[in-house]
Amino acid sequence: MLALALALAGCGAGARCVVPEQPAGASASAWLWHVQAASGVGPVVWLYGTIHNGGAADVPVPAWAALDGAAVLVSELGDLEPDPEALREEIRLPRGKGLDQLLPTDDWWTLRDALRGAIREDDLKRVRPWYAMSLLTRTLAPSPDPTMDVALARRARARGIAVDHLETWEEQLPQLDAAVGVPDLIEAIDARATMRCDLARTRAAYGAGDHDAMLGVFGFDRSGLLLRPRTERWLPRIEAYVAARGAFVAVGIGHLLGDAGLPARLARAGYRVRRVAPR
Repeated sequence: MLALALALAGCGAGARCVVPEQPAGASASAWLWHVQAASGVGPVVWLYGTIHNGGAADVPVPAWAALDGAAVLVSELGDLEPDPEALREEIRLPRGKGLDQLLPTDDWWTLRDALRGAIREDDLKRVRPWYAMSLLTRTLAPSPDPTMDVALARRARARGIAVDHLETWEEQLPQLDAAVGVPDLIEAIDARATMRCDLARTRAAYGAGDHDAMLGVFGFDRSGLLLRPRTERWLPRIEAYVAARGAFVAVGIGHLLGDAGLPARLARAGYRVRRVAPR
């Protein structure tokens, strides 16, 4: 859900959809890092950046191989599933105005019509902006089935690899609620016509290993407010895996980019960090 909201919040309306072709020989293995103690010996942590609208076919051979050799797969939520009753409470607005009153009238009608059949109108009135944005994305630009995250978890379970998490649903959803508000939902509604194109361009940039393009999607201020605090909280956990048994750590690509990303933070902390070359 976080990845959905962040990717969509970064979309802009464009006149025409132009998706760049992936250069010959390019590979998403560019989003795989090898992390080890400064000595170059001891357990290895693999950092792999995922995107929500990617599927199993987008995971390159080196990443599958690194996962197969790991003692544990660590992802943002691991195998955790939210309690249905608790989730229903988390997605509902508090007492007061509903979305139909918080949104401009034309935007409300557009959202209502776009989500007709996906959620009852009375229920839509009472959901939080981040959940409405998530529904809009899933309706207009469905993700592959299984998604990349699900495919990695299934592979781990099939091979008897332990699965761990970096945070819980109870920790994640309030952060999303604080980061995505009515203005963001309005922007998403306005960008609905180009949503598939925007996400296709993001997926193409991901497949090409285009760091600058991906940083352009996830490096803006709103995502920074959400990504950076979580990245900082995860850092000690990842360092513990480097010191203990190693791990394959798969998190949203936004957490691995730029000076605030996990690879740069670990390198500054003295670890030996090497990015796997595209194949």
